[in-house]
Amino acid sequence: MSPAGHVTASLARFVAGAGAASFPGRARAMAVDAITDGIGCMIAGAAESLVQPLLSIVRAMPAGEAGLVGLGRRATPSEVALFNGTLVHALDYDDTNHPGYAHVAAVVLPAMLALAGTTLVRGRDLVTGYIVGLEVIGKLGAALNMDHYSRGWHATSTFGSLAVTAAACRVLGLSEEATAMALAIGASSACGVRANFGTMTKPLHAGFAARNGVAAALLARAGWTANPTAIEHPAGHIAAFNAGGTVQAAPLLRWGEELEILSEFGLQLKPYPACGATHPGTEAALLAHEQIGPEGWRMVEDVRMGVSEYAFKPLIYKRPETGLQGKFSLHHCVASALVRGRVDLSSFTDECGADPRIAELTGRVRVEADDRMRHDPEYATHLEIRLKDGRRVETFVPLALGKPSRWLSKAVLRAKFEDCVRHSGAKDAVAVTNALFEAAQGIDTDVPASVPDEMACTARQGCDLAVPA
Repeated sequence: MSPAGHVTASLARFVAGAGAASFPGRARAMAVDAITDGIGCMIAGAAESLVQPLLSIVRAMPAGEAGLVGLGRRATPSEVALFNGTLVHALDYDDTNHPGYAHVAAVVLPAMLALAGTTLVRGRDLVTGYIVGLEVIGKLGAALNMDHYSRGWHATSTFGSLAVTAAACRVLGLSEEATAMALAIGASSACGVRANFGTMTKPLHAGFAARNGVAAALLARAGWTANPTAIEHPAGHIAAFNAGGTVQAAPLLRWGEELEILSEFGLQLKPYPACGATHPGTEAALLAHEQIGPEGWRMVEDVRMGVSEYAFKPLIYKRPETGLQGKFSLHHCVASALVRGRVDLSSFTDECGADPRIAELTGRVRVEADDRMRHDPEYATHLEIRLKDGRRVETFVPLALGKPSRWLSKAVLRAKFEDCVRHSGAKDAVAVTNALFEAAQGIDTDVPASVPDEMACTARQGCDLAVPA
């Protein structure tokens, strides 16, 4: 498959030429918010149970080029990117993108932070790199989805490996030729299947992509070679992942035109720590909770959720048995919202999943494709509750909170950040939030990124974060 035959070269040209002046202020402001959000998710992920088994393959050391968040230890850039990337995505609270149907900060941010120990990386470079990474994920999504996603690929890794490579090349300042080589290397490292949703391996996909992109960029900088047409080659990335499927060539030759970060639906900051496909339905259930009251769930006879056909791809659990599975269950999210009146980090513990009130109500939730939004890529959701006294309650959410037209306010973003810090077990969540949130919000400057080893993010451990000093 060869969409006009110059995809790798045109992408390399865009990446090598991207600078702080390349993107408008609104794009950079949104990227700053996304980076801030990603740092919060990374801190929260440091408290998750996957940290210890992950350390069995990461060679932590007292001294190194970059820091493992939450541990006060260091490692090589590739291993740090793997570790921290997995942390960002551990709770599925990090940003997401359409049409890529992938997570951007989880792959791009840890990679760029990991490289701060190998070269001079300024705060503004991180912002530019984020925009570049999102551009790659979004344009690949526009070209290859929904066929690509429907085949079972997890685009956070399959698109993410190329996005990280592009962002890493940007912060390293590689030439156009070296960037093309790096992208070709990155094309050979992409993978990740959706069968692993609801397990520890889903966030590992983000870690793999972050590691792969860092390795690709550093290898290219060292002179490693690859086929400079590896993305569009008949035996390359696009052909392998979408063999026989639909490919829209035009987006792959318009890098930087109609920036993905400024598109109508492109980027979402998540208000709930669950799969993005649950968000409209979760909000609809919270709105219904306001109408029926705190004890109204006891009167619920039946709940019908009318959804897009696309929602059935990631939402694979009707009766989740673990907190992780609950993140990919609209049934659980709706039941939790109706019973508790909130959906937050505590909604996806194994204890919450075993709550008999939520478990019982989960069984009364029906999720059905609705002709009114059957092909809606934004997961618009209609909720209808039938109560035991014959009353009916209906709510409809056409677009998720956190999308560009419903962007999270600074107050909401800060509250989420503090929630993440508290989840980490911080000794003084307010103080840590004050320090890191403000630093992250001021990141778009010429100040070099630094890694403050003394920053204590949890009650038990130190936390290394690359933010402007």
